[in-house]
Amino acid sequence: MNEKGYSLVVTILIITIFFLLGLTILSVSIYQARFTEVRVQDIESLHEATKAIEETIAEMKVEIDDLELSTPEKLDMQLNTLIPTLRQRYGVDIKDVTGDYNIYHTKLFTRVYLISKPHGSKTVERRGILTNAPSFLKYVIGSKEDVVLNGGAYIDGNTYAGKNAYITNVANYIDNSQKYIEQTSFPTASKTSVLFVNGNSYSCDHQNGANHCYTFASNTFERGMANFSPGARFQSQSPSVQKEKEEFIDVDFAWTVKDKLLNAAGIETFSQEYETYIHKSIDQLFSELQDQDRFAVFDNISSLRANIDSTHQSIILQSEDSPLFFLDRGGLDLQDKWLIVNGDLFLGNSVNIPTKVRGNMIVLGNLTISGDIKFDSTIYVLGRTLIYNANIAGWNNKEVVLISKGPLEIARINEFENDFSFAEPNLKGYFYTDSNTVLYAVGSYINIQGGLFARGNELERAPDSDVSGLVINAYRGAAEKQAGLLSFIPPSSPDQTEESRFVIRHDKSVFINRGEGLPFVKKLSLAVDKLVVK
Repeated sequence: MNEKGYSLVVTILIITIFFLLGLTILSVSIYQARFTEVRVQDIESLHEATKAIEETIAEMKVEIDDLELSTPEKLDMQLNTLIPTLRQRYGVDIKDVTGDYNIYHTKLFTRVYLISKPHGSKTVERRGILTNAPSFLKYVIGSKEDVVLNGGAYIDGNTYAGKNAYITNVANYIDNSQKYIEQTSFPTASKTSVLFVNGNSYSCDHQNGANHCYTFASNTFERGMANFSPGARFQSQSPSVQKEKEEFIDVDFAWTVKDKLLNAAGIETFSQEYETYIHKSIDQLFSELQDQDRFAVFDNISSLRANIDSTHQSIILQSEDSPLFFLDRGGLDLQDKWLIVNGDLFLGNSVNIPTKVRGNMIVLGNLTISGDIKFDSTIYVLGRTLIYNANIAGWNNKEVVLISKGPLEIARINEFENDFSFAEPNLKGYFYTDSNTVLYAVGSYINIQGGLFARGNELERAPDSDVSGLVINAYRGAAEKQAGLLSFIPPSSPDQTEESRFVIRHDKSVFINRGEGLPFVKKLSLAVDKLVVK
C-alpha cells in the first residue's frame, strides 16, 4: 500500500516538472516572438528614419543647385523657404547649428545643419555642411587627371579620379638617384570609402616579378600596360567603385588669390569696388593695392611680431635685401589679418619647441616647411611647395589648408620610422597643388588627417612618372637603411594595414574650421558626415 502511495507521489512530481518545463518553454517562445517582433519594428523604424534623412539630403543637393549666390543675407532668405519645406515633406528635424562653430551668417556662405529623425527610443542623425568651397575638399585623395596607387596605402575616405585609376602591389622609389621597384601589398580602403573613377580602373599584380607592372624608360617609371587588367584590386578590403554623378566644382587658382588679396585689403566680395579690381592680373592688383596703403608693411619677422597688435590692417612682408624670410621659432598669431609674403618663406623650428602659426597667408614665391609646426591657417603659394622632415599638427585642434600653384613635394617624413602610430597623424591638413604630384612613402612614414589632391596638368607628366595627376607609392612593412643600403621587412600578413607607411583619413571639419580662408567658388555644394545613431 505504501509503495502505491510513493508511486503516486513520484508520478504527480514528474507531471508537475513536465508541466513547469512546458510553461517555461512556452514563456520563452512567447518572449522570443515578442522580442523578434520588437526587433523587426526597430529595424523597420531605423530604415524609415534613415531613408527619410537620405531623401532629405538628396533633395537638398538638387535644390541648392538653383540657389543664387549673391550675398550671405540673400542665401539665408532662400534657405528659410527651403528648410521648412523639407522638414514637412520628410518628417525630419533640421537644426541650424552654424553658430555653434563661430561661423557668422553675415560673412560666409557656410551653413551647418543637423538632420535627424527619431526611431523608437533612439535618434538617427547626420550632419550636413553647406559650403561654396570647391569639390576637391570632399575627397581624401584625388586628381582631375589620373590617380595611381602603388603599394600598400591605407585610405579612409573617398577618392576621385577625373580620368583613370591604376592600382598595383609594388612601390616605386628612388635611392641615391637610382630607381627601384619593391613588391608589397595592394592598398586597403575603409568600409565606407568610395572610389570615383570617371574613366576606367586598371590593376597589376606583380607576382614576384612574373608580371612587371613597371619598367625604366627615359628615366621614368613606365607602366607595363600589357600586365594591367581592367578593374580595381585592393588588399583585404575594397572601396565601392562608381562614377561620380555630382558636378565637380573646380577652383580657379588665380581668381581665388585675387579674391583673397581684395578681402585682405578690406574689399568685400561682390561689392562694386570688388568688381573694378577682380579682372586685373595678380601682379597688377597687388601693386595697386599696395600703392593705396591698404596694408601695413614690414621687412622682417621680428618687426612684424613687435607691431602686429598695433595695426588693424593686413600685412605685407617684403625686403629689398633678401627675398627669403625665416619663421623658425616661437609663434605668429595673425588673428583676423592676412599676411602676404612678397618672396619665399621658410617655416621650421630651430629649437625643440614647435613653431606655431595662426592666420591666413599668401606666399608670392616658394614655401618650404621643415620640422615641427602647428597650424591654424590657410596658405596660398604661387610658387612650389616643399614639405620635408616635417611634423605638422593643428593649433588648438585646427589644421592647415595648403594650396600651391606650383608642384607639391612631400618627402622624408619620419624617415625609417618603424614604430607605426596608425591612429595618430603626423601631417594634419589638406594639401592641394594645381600641378602634378608624386608621393613616396617607402622609407618615409606619412600619416595624414585631411586630404591630398593634385589637380594635374594634361600637358605635363608627374615627376619620374608617365601619367598626369597624383601618384602615391607606399610600402607596407618596416624599412631600414644601414651602411647606405635600403632593406625591407614585410609584415607577417599583407592584410596588416597598421603597418602601411602611407595612411590618410579624410576630415570634413576643414569646411568649418577654415572659414574665410577657403577657396571661393560661385556654386554651393553639400558635404555630409556619416550616419550616427544616438
